[in-house]
Amino acid sequence: MASNRTANRPLDPAPRTVAEESILENIEQARGRAEGVSVVDPELRHEMVATAAYYIAEQRGFAPGHELEDWYRAQAAIDKELPRMLSRE
Repeated sequence: MASNRTANRPLDPAPRTVAEESILENIEQARGRAEGVSVVDPELRHEMVATAAYYIAEQRGFAPGHELEDWYRAQAAIDKELPRMLSRE
């Protein structure tokens, strides 16, 4: 019986969405403005979350009734990536 080696291979990560690419781009811009600090200005973070939430809403066709969910998803994405981006030398 032949072994199935592909079953043990890790899955390839899913391609990034437009929203995720936008979030990462915003984080890179923030990192450039926040070089040498460990905390991002609250206004800058708010701007980044708002931009990410917009792209998340755009991705689902701006269907109403999901604004809060979009905002929370954007916050989670920003908060997940910011520490990594700011800690890079």
